[in-house]
Amino acid sequence: MDDPTHDTCVVFMLGYPGMGKRTVGRHLAELLDGVLVDNALVNRPVLELFRWDGVFPLPPTVWDHVVPIRDAVLRAIEEVAPASNSYVFTNVIEDGPDALEQYDAVRSLARRRGSLFLAVVLTCDLDEQVSRIDNPDRVAARKGSDPEGYRGYTLTTRLFQPPAEEVVTIDTTTTPPGENAQHLLGVLRERGLRTP
Repeated sequence: MDDPTHDTCVVFMLGYPGMGKRTVGRHLAELLDGVLVDNALVNRPVLELFRWDGVFPLPPTVWDHVVPIRDAVLRAIEEVAPASNSYVFTNVIEDGPDALEQYDAVRSLARRRGSLFLAVVLTCDLDEQVSRIDNPDRVAARKGSDPEGYRGYTLTTRLFQPPAEEVVTIDTTTTPPGENAQHLLGVLRERGLRTP
């Protein structure tokens, strides 16, 4: 039987762009003394090659070149990174034939490391979400920064929904990121994470 308590965790934060995944994730990683693996960390090496401003259209095949980078990051965490680290991942996973595989890559990494796994879906009022998109920090991180483009994306694109027993949903519309992070730390402790 699995040990119901864990010294480390892997948290997978999911949601549309502008929901606050990176911001809440950064606060949570600090509380965990862990590592934030924001999707920009994985995407940026490729997007830098285009000097992407977050607005102009990218070739659809650009994301195929991101996959080996993501796989290398996951392998490095499993094979050479300190086993004592906790990780907070962020991503947007569109519903589709590859969605479960993308999700399971992180979930199964947690299992192989003996880490507690938690999926977090972020929600937000659409107007508030869109107001966050046109942010200089997003451009600097090579994240999308076209507010109306992302309004349309949110209204027309269905995202992958993790299994109900693995997921916690938080609303970032008005709750400060640090408060949401504290709430998630409480959930992790309730589910068996040992923290100092």
